[in-house]
Amino acid sequence: MVRTRRPHGELREAMREFLAARGGGPATIAEIKEGVRDRVGEAPDSSYRSSLQDERYFERVSRGVFKLRPHE
Repeated sequence: MVRTRRPHGELREAMREFLAARGGGPATIAEIKEGVRDRVGEAPDSSYRSSLQDERYFERVSRGVFKLRPHE
């Protein structure tokens, strides 16, 4: 089995679009994973956690729950 890397930022952009479609409100990592699976396929949990640490786009609401950071 050959693993190929996904394009840089693809997962982050898919998560941003998923949260935006929900009005920017909070969602659990599990909800986000399910919401973007059709677009990006399977990705390791660590990829989601890493992408969600980008404070330019995401805000941690509580453990395992994130929302879009409002634009200033």
